[in-house]
Amino acid sequence: MPEADLQGFYRRYIAAINARQFDVVAEMVHDDVSINGVPHRREDVLASLQGLAGAVPDFVWTVQDLFVDGERIAARLRDTGTPTKTFLGQEATGASIDVMEYASYRVREGRFAEMWFLIDAATAAEQLRRAPADGGRPRALAPRSLARPPAPA
Repeated sequence: MPEADLQGFYRRYIAAINARQFDVVAEMVHDDVSINGVPHRREDVLASLQGLAGAVPDFVWTVQDLFVDGERIAARLRDTGTPTKTFLGQEATGASIDVMEYASYRVREGRFAEMWFLIDAATAAEQLRRAPADGGRPRALAPRSLARPPAPA
């Protein structure tokens, strides 16, 4: 699939999950798919997305950056939403999340064969623990750094 087509393919995928068109998503994922390096079935992908939509009905993925190289896709996404059920171990309080997600994919025969993602769950959980001071909108938090603090002298 040409790179321009893969960009369109990915944007259709994001539009489908944002619209909760899981039948469209099902057509875009192989029967057997690897998620973060672990073998899964297409039904697992759909159940995960449906579970997320059930806990955070207004969850939205917004593409910030999109790169295609051969059969690979990489994206930086902004994830937002307000849980109405327990999410990331936090009870629903009206607080929202606004975090970055990094994802990469391999497409084979016009369908996702590998799906990798990383979301700043610690920042999202921290946002959910805060009282919604501004209509439930999250306060801006810097992503947690993976760097270690300097050793004491």
